[in-house]
Amino acid sequence: MEAHVYQCPCCGSSLMYDGKSGEMKCQSCDNTFPLDAIRELEEAEKITDEFSGKDGWDMGESFREGSEEGLKSYQCPSCGSRMVLPETEAATYCPYCENPSVLPGVLTGAFRPEGIIPFKKTKADAKEAFKKLCKGKKLLPTGFARESRLDKISGVYVPFWLFDCETDSDITYRGTRVSTQRRGDWEITRTAHYHVRRGGRISFGSVPVNSSTKLDDTLMEAVEPFEVAETAAFAPAYLSGSQAERYDEDDKVCVSRANERIRKSVEDACRASAMGYTTLTPVRTHIDMKHGKAKNVMMPVWMLNTTYKGKQYTFCMNGQTGRIVGNLPVDAGKAVLWGVGLFAGITAVAYAILSLIM
Repeated sequence: MEAHVYQCPCCGSSLMYDGKSGEMKCQSCDNTFPLDAIRELEEAEKITDEFSGKDGWDMGESFREGSEEGLKSYQCPSCGSRMVLPETEAATYCPYCENPSVLPGVLTGAFRPEGIIPFKKTKADAKEAFKKLCKGKKLLPTGFARESRLDKISGVYVPFWLFDCETDSDITYRGTRVSTQRRGDWEITRTAHYHVRRGGRISFGSVPVNSSTKLDDTLMEAVEPFEVAETAAFAPAYLSGSQAERYDEDDKVCVSRANERIRKSVEDACRASAMGYTTLTPVRTHIDMKHGKAKNVMMPVWMLNTTYKGKQYTFCMNGQTGRIVGNLPVDAGKAVLWGVGLFAGITAVAYAILSLIM
């Protein structure tokens, strides 16, 4: 059996019970602590991390295992051509006659969305946003924003799971407040130590998680937020003229990402409420999540995937709000010339200064 040592929360030295004060006293820094405070601190530090997110969700039936690996053949109703497409694709354009097609049987049963946010921004809006993103970028390759490239921008309905839940949290921190004052030639620094506890109940509604493995989670989160209050009842007609994917990750898979986002929001809210401390270190985190629900909703995104010198670049715009994100290439030749010009400019300025002072 292991002997137990009561440690001072300020300096880490051993504590002893002081009969005169009726408190625990540090043998090194002479700080004293009520017994109840030490007992509460030790109880708080026994369990360092608790999060019940994995058990709090009421999930429906999983989708068919392996279905995302298949292909399906469709006949274009306009030109009669055959299209072989991934089983997850719900709407597309015919590669022969370019007519929009909503594919039958893809968004049915468990795959049928519970809602959809229709496009508000047009393709013209997306083109203009892309041009504005490229404007003023002196190192951008010449012709990168040409019209032929912009014509490849396509509207995509992206499947998302929206998660609702309630959380009860109890987080304990070790906090310090440091103050410094001068007395003659002496500079005195005082560090006060605190046992800080924060918690409460927070309700979350419509926490979005991308449910298509074909689309990058980071990009999809970057175009958030969506105005979920404008969600309409799903109808296949919304998909016509756009591309669409059904989900290939069900709510049981996506809930782990929802848990991460919910947990971080709770931790940030609790930490923000503990103000005035120089340092704040969490020692115990307990977050209990309950009444979790999820629904499948399709979100509108304008996308441009393009390749420059073998590297892929992606531009995305929220089809509802117009929020844009994207990464742009750099012309290596322009970068070298810009660096040479910058160096020459700095050298000229330095020479002019030296000529004035010498």
